[in-house]
Amino acid sequence: YNPLLRIASLENVDRQQMELQLLASLFLQADSDRVQGLLDGGIDLFVAAGLLAFERKRPTLGEIYRITASGGDKQKEYRRRADEVVNPAAKLIFMRMASTNNDTLTSYLSLLMTSGLKQWSNPAIDRATEISDFDFRDIRKAPFSVYLVVEPLMVKPLAPLIRLFFSDLLASLQDHEPDKDEPWPVMIMLDEFNRLGKMPIVMDSIETLRSYRANLAIVTQTIPALDEIYGENARRALQGNAGIKLYLTPSDEKTIEELSKAVGKTTKRVVTRSRSVGRNPFAGRSMSERTEETALLPEDKARRMDLGDIVMVVDAQMPVRAKRIKYYDDRFFKAIYDKQTGDLPYPSAGEQMRGLQGQLRALEAKVGALDLPEARPGKLGAPGKSRGGKRRDEIDAMEVPDPNATTEPDPDVDAYKEGNARLDRFLEATGQG
Repeated sequence: YNPLLRIASLENVDRQQMELQLLASLFLQADSDRVQGLLDGGIDLFVAAGLLAFERKRPTLGEIYRITASGGDKQKEYRRRADEVVNPAAKLIFMRMASTNNDTLTSYLSLLMTSGLKQWSNPAIDRATEISDFDFRDIRKAPFSVYLVVEPLMVKPLAPLIRLFFSDLLASLQDHEPDKDEPWPVMIMLDEFNRLGKMPIVMDSIETLRSYRANLAIVTQTIPALDEIYGENARRALQGNAGIKLYLTPSDEKTIEELSKAVGKTTKRVVTRSRSVGRNPFAGRSMSERTEETALLPEDKARRMDLGDIVMVVDAQMPVRAKRIKYYDDRFFKAIYDKQTGDLPYPSAGEQMRGLQGQLRALEAKVGALDLPEARPGKLGAPGKSRGGKRRDEIDAMEVPDPNATTEPDPDVDAYKEGNARLDRFLEATGQG
């Protein structure tokens, strides 16, 4: 997956610079807001290196890493890069970097690396991002699935690459509203969302994604994990823009409290009985009744929910408590899961052959549906002898034409010939495949 191929294909160099700036801001994240100014300087260096990589015909993040990190004396190195690059904007950035004092320049470069670019020092990541097997611009044109699978221990080290992947996907989806040739909706699921680091584009796009025929599902273990990265207000904005919220059995106190509040309130009748102590046991008795508000799912019950239960909170609807579906235990989904054999997700050779056979039978049925007259005794055969229904007199007439007959087009013959020709072409194509 190479996100720079899309940017490098743009004809307008000014648009290339803007896209590089956006791309860098999406996946390069500093640990503290106090160093954001230094990170901005690093992003400028990233943009200039990207424009130089495009001119070198090597539009990869690995090339950007090598341009920014190579050389001992950075000021001299960037001065040489300014002489090499043709783009005026990139030339100006390199010249500005060359005139910056060495300590500030080192801070720019150090923060650029620690915020996400240093991962491209790994040759495996460099090779994996050289080319693209798919294009996010075509994701709504045809149905297909993309799985980004990362080992649990590698989520943190590869977080910049994962952020880049999903940020580029969201940016590509919001580039334009779906055209007539883009009928397919897109479902994006972000598991272990809090471990990926801060993704500003998620905050910015979750409100508008539905108008671009896309839906976003965020999965996290606890609410405090989101508060630590985004802050409480930003987290509440994420929750507010989620049309469906699904809760499993919570264990964190704040998540328990949030679930109880999300489910809402109900009312219950409270009856109070009192009796004054005296000689007459039937005297001094009183009873009062009132209605009071209470939580529909109290925190104590939320904490003790069955592990197989879920709670769904849907906008403008009553909350739903249901049972989880475990695909490996469910009778319906287990049958589907057990049938997944072979080199997934590709169908086996036998399934492909059965598919071709089905297409062939469908084509034969279309040919057989042509309105063909029944065979009559042929001119070349004995009088009254049937030709078995395999050949018609019109075909015999084509082989032994009558010199006195006038040639006129016969629609039945033309249809028969066209049907046979289509069948021959199909069989030939099947044999070549």
